[in-house]
Amino acid sequence: MSTSVTNKDNQRYSMGSNRIQERSDRFWNGYSKILIRFTQPILLASLVVTVGLTVCFFYFVQIRQFDQTDFIVRNGKAQQNAQRISEIFGNDKDFRAHQQMDLYPALDIIIKRKLSNNSRDINETNMLNKDIIEEIRVLDRHIQSVRINNSKNSLQYNFSALCAVINHACVVDGNYLLSDKFRQDALLLPHIKSGIYFDSLTGANGLSSFIFSKDYKILNTTVPEEDYVDEEEEEEEEDGEKVPEPKPAQFIEVVSYVPLFRIRYSLNISTDAMRSLALQWEREVLRYLNEKFHSSLIHISPSTSTAISDIVGKQARDEGPFMTIMLLIFFIFVGFFISIQGNSHTSVGYLSLCGVINLALASGATFGLLAVFKLQIIEPMALIVFAVAIIDSMRISIVCGEYHRIIKDHLPVSSNNVATKIDIEKILPLIIKSSRPYFLSTTLILIIVYLVLSLLSPMSCTRYLGLTLVLYVFIDYLTHCTFFSACLVFTLKRIKSRRHCLLCHHLPNDHYIKDRRRSFQKVVLEKPLQFWSNRNAMIKKFCTGFLCLISFGFIIFSVWSLFSIDTHLFEDRFLPKNATTLKSYMNSHIDQYNIGPVIMFVIPQPINYENKKNQALIRHLLQQCLNEPTTNQFKLLWLDQENIHTILTSKDPMNVRVTPYSQNDIIVSEINNKTVIKASRFYCQYQTSQGDRNDLQTMNNMYTYAKQSSIPSIFPYSFIFAHYESLAQIRTEIYLLMLFVVLTTFVIIFIIFTSFEKGLLLFSHMLALQAGSLTCLYLFHDLTFNFANALWLFIIPIIFCDTLIHASFNITKSKWKYNRVLLSLIISLSIFSLFSIETYIFHIIRLSLLYQTIICFVLINFILPSWHYLIERMFKKAKEEKLTTATATAAVLESSQPLTASTEIQNLVYEPNGNTIVDGGADGEIRYPNNHPYHTHHVDAYQKLLEDILETELRASKSNLIDLQSLERTRKGIERGDPREFMG
Repeated sequence: MSTSVTNKDNQRYSMGSNRIQERSDRFWNGYSKILIRFTQPILLASLVVTVGLTVCFFYFVQIRQFDQTDFIVRNGKAQQNAQRISEIFGNDKDFRAHQQMDLYPALDIIIKRKLSNNSRDINETNMLNKDIIEEIRVLDRHIQSVRINNSKNSLQYNFSALCAVINHACVVDGNYLLSDKFRQDALLLPHIKSGIYFDSLTGANGLSSFIFSKDYKILNTTVPEEDYVDEEEEEEEEDGEKVPEPKPAQFIEVVSYVPLFRIRYSLNISTDAMRSLALQWEREVLRYLNEKFHSSLIHISPSTSTAISDIVGKQARDEGPFMTIMLLIFFIFVGFFISIQGNSHTSVGYLSLCGVINLALASGATFGLLAVFKLQIIEPMALIVFAVAIIDSMRISIVCGEYHRIIKDHLPVSSNNVATKIDIEKILPLIIKSSRPYFLSTTLILIIVYLVLSLLSPMSCTRYLGLTLVLYVFIDYLTHCTFFSACLVFTLKRIKSRRHCLLCHHLPNDHYIKDRRRSFQKVVLEKPLQFWSNRNAMIKKFCTGFLCLISFGFIIFSVWSLFSIDTHLFEDRFLPKNATTLKSYMNSHIDQYNIGPVIMFVIPQPINYENKKNQALIRHLLQQCLNEPTTNQFKLLWLDQENIHTILTSKDPMNVRVTPYSQNDIIVSEINNKTVIKASRFYCQYQTSQGDRNDLQTMNNMYTYAKQSSIPSIFPYSFIFAHYESLAQIRTEIYLLMLFVVLTTFVIIFIIFTSFEKGLLLFSHMLALQAGSLTCLYLFHDLTFNFANALWLFIIPIIFCDTLIHASFNITKSKWKYNRVLLSLIISLSIFSLFSIETYIFHIIRLSLLYQTIICFVLINFILPSWHYLIERMFKKAKEEKLTTATATAAVLESSQPLTASTEIQNLVYEPNGNTIVDGGADGEIRYPNNHPYHTHHVDAYQKLLEDILETELRASKSNLIDLQSLERTRKGIERGDPREFMG
């Protein structure tokens, strides 16, 4: 009973899939007829629309630079908390650095002593030297004198003038190094335990851990004795009176060694106009210090708020033409490998050029459409063009490969039938049905994946990139279905009229026969395939099983390794080799400082600060922050500096009641004639700003501690939190993107092709391709998720989607149409590696493409066939049982049917020249000419009968009842009109 139910379910499934296949065939047949009938209008319409939009692109285009702020999560916790802090404490441009909520334009300089040799002697590197201190004062005067021009009012500004323009909202952190007090005390500088040095005359100040780094040394020394003698003491000695014994020596702690000095010039701007001037000033000062300032005593390592993005962006723009050259080399090799297939009659080498034109038209139309709607284009959009170029090349190669496979079955094979002309209406649907459904499925997969990602992503950059890619893929598919398909129809018409592929002159009827030769594909691959097909079944099972086992282990290992990839905010690899001063600054910042961004905890509503329990809660939260492995021991709690009772009860002005240490950390207001602390904040600090998973975990812990605390509404904030949230979001979205791609591939393949096995096979191989390439980058090149490579990692999963889908449905066919593109890509990447490329993202592009290409090559040539063979062997017994049952049923039915049809089939012989048909009946052989009604009647009968057989076999193949090779032979027999291929 259960067997019959299962058979019925299989029949329903088979009938449903057949209906879907029939509808699909009708659609593509109709599309083919439209292409053949309206070739020229379709080509012209495609050109008019795409060229028109391309012109709009050049006329309306707006390109802007890209930086990491484009990844900021606009409605994230950090942004919301920053808005709350701004509402509570007001504008922070006059606040100290640790109280600010963003990085303002600034010039940061680390100064070291210049060495005559490589010696690291402590005396030669000590900065506590009068000549060194005087040289630093000279450096300050040079910096202060640098001027910039304001293009709006033709005025010139230096640092002091800019400070005046922005209401003196500028700070020189570490200006204590420039004070007279420091110059006087430098050789015997007392160590202050609080770490804060202050000049009461000028207000200059400096934090020891900032201006001296963490490696400064302290020494206990005696207080120097007074070098004068009191006159009364001399008289007492002369009179012989007893002189008091000398006082014991007093020891004090002094700073004996300082490895470096650090000064920071900040411009706390408040408007966009002032920001533009401040950025212009910091860039001009940086250029002056790198190019014009020279000193024989000190070595400076300057940096600005835009230094890294400026130098990386400039290097990428300078090396961008090398990417164009690599893409051109790739197209040349693809065109060459496509053109060598076939002869001067059937070659379609020029279709590669049509493919390049198709890519240009699709690109111009996409970005032209964006320009029409006045949407700005960011520089990394060029990466999308590069990825789609590889996709288009693979599609062109697949179409040309299918074209050559099909056209050779419709060309004359002997000198007896050279006059036979090909039927375009038969050939074009076969080419289209062997390629377009797979391209359509890939297009749907990419559109769905990136549309969903754009809707879910909180990052504007990812959202914009995803929607642009959706539009680009859609327009590219349309141009491929119109412009490129029209070019393919013109090619078929050229072959039908027997014209040369390039010169278009007429060829003799027997040219193809004379020029027939073995293709490169057969020469290279025929013997290896014959060798493999002749091997013992046990050897095949062992080899395929071994390969499948390796691929399964590779997938597990890759997925496991994928979750080990860390995040980084900055890496030394981002900078080019010539950025020596900036590298020196970053290395000093990492090696000699444990000062990172400050974390503030904000209490936004009044609480009873005199309550001991509340004070204990605040100190406990601060201690939790200090206990984190990524924070240092810096803490700033106003409760340790202020007298709460005095603040709440005193009638003095607020600037008297609150010490300078706590200014802008306490908001006091009068409510019902009673002084109330409306809001307050306190601080701890990161050790570094690397942005690895430990830093991100610390940020999440701060949110957790604040949420668990009994202090009402308390929340943490740091200006670095917005960047850390973006890094965490990038890592999450890359994982989600990979998951969406493999799941959507499985669903789309199952829906369109009604094949669960193919969907599952593609799921595993897509996962192996994507996870494997990232794992190789992680293991061999220490890949991290960062702002520099994030956009490329969002794009790369789409590149070989077409390849795997088409290859999985054509496992037994030639792989040369894929391999020639992969080989071209490997050659172009190898040539690209010979260029002196220093841009980090270009290295990531080259390496990721190289690993993906190699993995894709192994998958389609070895792993996919192995899984296919193994699955066939696993289900062979079930297939044989079903086939035996079907054969027995057919025998019973056959015994009850008349044998007229079979006898007639056996007596009819079709000659290959297509001119006559022979009836071998009882009266002897009778030959009928081609135009005789008997000939037409029986050929039509053959065609109808064989089409019925083919349809039956197609349904049986869906239920795994027959061998696919037999089905292929039947199909070829019907196409040629020769029943012997099937009957034999």
